[in-house]
Amino acid sequence: MIGQILRISFRAIWAQKVRSILTMLGVIIGVAAVIALVSLGNGAQQSITSHIQSLGSNLIDVNVGYNPFAAGPSSSTASTPATPPPPLTQNQVSQLGLTKGIVAAAPVMSGNATLAVGDNTLSSPLDGTSSAYASILQYHLAEGRFLSPLDVDAANPVIVLGSGDAATLFGSTDPVGDIVTVNGVPLHVIGVLAAKPTAAGENPNDFAVIPWTTYNQIFGDNGITTVDLSAAKTANVTSVVDRLDDKLLNWLGSSQDFTVTAQSQILSTLSAVNKVTTYLLGGVASISLIVGGIGIMNIMLVSVTERTREIGIRKAVGASTRDILLQFLVEALVLSGLGGLIGVAGGVAFSHVIAKLLQSTAIVSVPMTIVAFAFALAVGLVFGLWPATRAALMRPAAALRVD
Repeated sequence: MIGQILRISFRAIWAQKVRSILTMLGVIIGVAAVIALVSLGNGAQQSITSHIQSLGSNLIDVNVGYNPFAAGPSSSTASTPATPPPPLTQNQVSQLGLTKGIVAAAPVMSGNATLAVGDNTLSSPLDGTSSAYASILQYHLAEGRFLSPLDVDAANPVIVLGSGDAATLFGSTDPVGDIVTVNGVPLHVIGVLAAKPTAAGENPNDFAVIPWTTYNQIFGDNGITTVDLSAAKTANVTSVVDRLDDKLLNWLGSSQDFTVTAQSQILSTLSAVNKVTTYLLGGVASISLIVGGIGIMNIMLVSVTERTREIGIRKAVGASTRDILLQFLVEALVLSGLGGLIGVAGGVAFSHVIAKLLQSTAIVSVPMTIVAFAFALAVGLVFGLWPATRAALMRPAAALRVD
């Protein structure tokens, strides 16, 4: 019985191929849009997550400077400080590193500098820091060594290149032992960092690192305003942040004079926001499925009108109301189901093409794919019910009188 109904449905759809394809188009676009948007959103979320985790999942940043969003007194003098907070001393950085739950601390002075090797020059981000920097930010060495405590204490003229800067300045040649000038100051290359994956449009390999004491000699001593810290894996990050807050508040006197940011908290917030945004976009795209369902209903109503005499003949030879209802419901489900399958294939292909063009990734969500296809079937069922009911309730005599 079901097999016969399916054959009749496919024959009716095949008889009007162009109309059937146009009818399915709304469902195809809707399913493809949902899958593509969710896949690209999932890929973006993974890219951001891997980028943040590559910096160190236990990374905590301390920044000294006026923070208008911090809780504090609401008076005009408090909200607009007359003088900026003083920078941290090396002793205070050491004390932050001794905070319970912290395993390493490194001062970071950041700026841009002109790096040159002969006539080959580039403008690059430059960090002045200490020997703990690599372990905190989870950088590994491809060549040579990293900064040592002796390099920092003696302000040695040494530099460690990111893999991007090394490739730009030296090509495939090993740069360890060569000289790079930083704003005209010659520094010995002692190491090259292993490459990290590019994520979120940023390349974490295009930079260089020197001792913070050497940085002060080149750019002047403006004090320490940024400290990177690494929390122990077993530590409660929230408690560690609270302890750091207490120390900084004691030194600086106002919570508006500093910020303490845990990388894990940023990751959690970004993941939540990205997930909501992704599924919101998927929900918006699913509106086109509703439009596709309306198209199915309209075409099925036209089909019922065109096949009124056929319905009358079938009823006259013994087809029941249930048989007619099932026939037209199955036709609607076949249209929406075929549209859904084509939409799934199109959405997967489209998401990967766009991801390749954007140099990103697309992660197809199997549950969302199943939901999108099931929703397409549901749309066909709901919007096919009225035309099917209308056909099933026709009286044979009245139907047979129609030319």
